[in-house]
Amino acid sequence: MELADAARDEAALAMRMLRQLACGEGGASGANIAVSPLSIHAALALLGAGAKGPTLDQIAAFLGPAGGPAHAALASHVALRVLSDSAGDDGGPKVRFANGVWVDAEMRLKVGYAAVVSEHYRAQAHPASFRDMPEEARTQINRWFESVTAGRIKELLPRGSVNSATLAVLGNALYFKGAWRSKFDPRVTLDDTFYLHTGGHVRAQFMSSGKRQYIACRSDYKVLKLPYARGQEQRSFSMYIYLPNERHGLHSLLQKLGSEPALLEGSTSLMAQVPVGVFKLPKFTISCKMDATELLQVLGLRLPFHPLADFSDMLDSSAPLVVSAVFHQSFVEVNEEGTEAAAATAIGATFGCAAVSRPVEVVDFVADHPFMFLIKEDLSGVVVFAGQVVNPLLS
Repeated sequence: MELADAARDEAALAMRMLRQLACGEGGASGANIAVSPLSIHAALALLGAGAKGPTLDQIAAFLGPAGGPAHAALASHVALRVLSDSAGDDGGPKVRFANGVWVDAEMRLKVGYAAVVSEHYRAQAHPASFRDMPEEARTQINRWFESVTAGRIKELLPRGSVNSATLAVLGNALYFKGAWRSKFDPRVTLDDTFYLHTGGHVRAQFMSSGKRQYIACRSDYKVLKLPYARGQEQRSFSMYIYLPNERHGLHSLLQKLGSEPALLEGSTSLMAQVPVGVFKLPKFTISCKMDATELLQVLGLRLPFHPLADFSDMLDSSAPLVVSAVFHQSFVEVNEEGTEAAAATAIGATFGCAAVSRPVEVVDFVADHPFMFLIKEDLSGVVVFAGQVVNPLLS
């Protein structure tokens, strides 16, 4: 039960992030967005394992009302089972998921912290020469992220993000490549009109199919479920497309789902395959790179960035720690074969002086205007990726 509650919290966090990125002050309403709430969740779980007192309480509250132990259990369940590495040679998705901790060569992780993150989160500990060779350390860490994500995430830590005051970097990386259970025929992919939120339009490539589809119809939006092929692993991935009925309805939809995240589960439960009339879905590729420090603080996670933060369970040292920055990068490509996606999150820590409705008989699903998408693992309910597509020609 606690895993299910924590997964609902993680889905709610996904919507809070996506809504803030798209609709918040200075939001990217005119841009394609991709974010991995699961990667950020995993990195925060690593951070929380070394926190105490009010700092730990705020991290747990930020992740959701299921509570710290439940979210720690979910992070462990994801690392050990839900996203355990798979080569994809059994017909299922190719999956890689890794956590890492880099600590200055002159510092040591506390024995208890090292044991917890290794046993429960499969986190590898690495020495890094932050004090003497910070640029070399940054390059070393970036190469790790690039390797885990099959080259899709490059230069996650920008130049200058690691310096001689850096004591530790915590990171998560994930890679997913899955084929559709029912692939699209590229011979029927055609150019057609995609209507932009600005009132203009572009010509984009649309995939199509006459096969029955999993579709749920709500009063003001539809949801399409596209399952990925399953292998022998006990997990099941799907992409969900949330399409507002109105061409300019994405902003309202994000506000609604962000305010009522329970609608995410209600919209996709007990979905049935229905015959389709007109069915069109654009191909798209999204690559997003962001400094997520401000995003997390706007959403309520502030104490870890404050000099009063308490991460005394992390390092075997009296040096005070404070989170200096959080970097996040995501990549999602959707085509006739399936989906390739990758994400990475890095948390830098420095000395503490730094600051459902019943489907109709035949349903049309024409994604020719801005929409939202999720990639979920259906058995656990965790949201692996979330994003919006406002122009399929933009990457």
